[in-house]
Amino acid sequence: MSGVPKFIKKTLLPRHSRLGRQLRKIRNALRDKPHRLPFDEVELRARTEEFNRSAEAYWQAVDADPAARANALDKPFTTVQDASSILYRLGMVLGELRLGPGQTVLDLGAGACWLSASLNRLGCRTISLDVSPTALKLGRETFRLDPRQRPELEPQFLVYDGHHLPLPDVSVDRVVCFDAFHHFPNPDEIFAEIFRVLRKGGRAVFAEPGQGHFHTDQARFETRRFHVLENELDLRHLSAAAKQLGFSEFLVKPYPDAVAISLSAEEYFRLMDGADRFFPIDGLRRSLRDFHVFVLAKGREVFDSRNPSVLRAEITISRSSRVVRGVPGGSVGLPLTVRNAGDTLWRHEEAPAGGYVRLGGHLLSESGEPTDWDFFRAPLPCPVPAGRTVSFEAHFRLPDRAGRHLLRLDLVDEGVAWFEQHGSPTTELELLVDSP
Repeated sequence: MSGVPKFIKKTLLPRHSRLGRQLRKIRNALRDKPHRLPFDEVELRARTEEFNRSAEAYWQAVDADPAARANALDKPFTTVQDASSILYRLGMVLGELRLGPGQTVLDLGAGACWLSASLNRLGCRTISLDVSPTALKLGRETFRLDPRQRPELEPQFLVYDGHHLPLPDVSVDRVVCFDAFHHFPNPDEIFAEIFRVLRKGGRAVFAEPGQGHFHTDQARFETRRFHVLENELDLRHLSAAAKQLGFSEFLVKPYPDAVAISLSAEEYFRLMDGADRFFPIDGLRRSLRDFHVFVLAKGREVFDSRNPSVLRAEITISRSSRVVRGVPGGSVGLPLTVRNAGDTLWRHEEAPAGGYVRLGGHLLSESGEPTDWDFFRAPLPCPVPAGRTVSFEAHFRLPDRAGRHLLRLDLVDEGVAWFEQHGSPTTELELLVDSP
């Protein structure tokens, strides 16, 4: 279920509705049990459809209110205060997602799709999923408003029933859920669905309010005014549920909020000199209770050229002479053998976002100065796993002017980096361009 902003001034469910009565029961029980959630998980799961209708009614209200609509489309830059926290946590989420161009990312509880739009600009194929059709209608507008979006990546906007993700098994590389999971009445069921759709080596990353969120003034206000479910996440329970499903790791980021801890210059210098007592560990613990960023990993991470680890190649020229001769503008073929000396599978099929490997050549002067840095690129004939070797003939066009040149050969992970930037060795040969 999508996250709920703080600016709608309407009650979305009648006081006499069954869901409204249940949520009032929750609020009233807080007086007697201030540290325990007073609802039954089985009952809440059975009422998922009611929460779905509440979410749709909420987003319809957002869509009808010009100010609320503008705020939803401006996220994460709605207010300075909110932007600070959102962008700080977003940095941790992106770091743990370990994204690469062309990967398929499921944005679960996408709302107006601000996060999907950011991932699209990073070159990911996004699937925005929400229980509210109106939320996803706003999400499409979020994409249309920014000319920097990449429609060639074919972003998807899918409505689901709150129970089952409408996706095939092992069909997504990553799942992200930002300020939405604590609204789900059926976290264990959704965990199982995430496990089902994730590919081997995939990761799911969550950023959610922390311990005591249900009892905060803001959460009580939103429950009272908007009839939303402000669930309380129990990391111990979620960790056990993830392990039972087969997730290989449950990781938690132990970082305080951006504004939680500051040191004087003297304290900072003494801390850096080894005086650990100057680190405010109690302040860290207090902040860690306020929000959680946690990660589910499904098996050992699989590295390919969309999200590489070690990019290293050994290029061998398969001919006795290291001199290539021809006339200006002529085409030549260069037989090569290339070994994948890293730990990353090289993809070879072209994709709009990149993440595939090609042979590249830089044209240099006789003294070694670059004259045409991106002189040519040639495709690989097949994918190349780590430790494997491929032989092929690279074809390229000679310079248009006669002269003597050097050609530096390297591999390029399109949209990511040249291998030389990762410390991989290059190979050079001589080009002699003769007058006709």
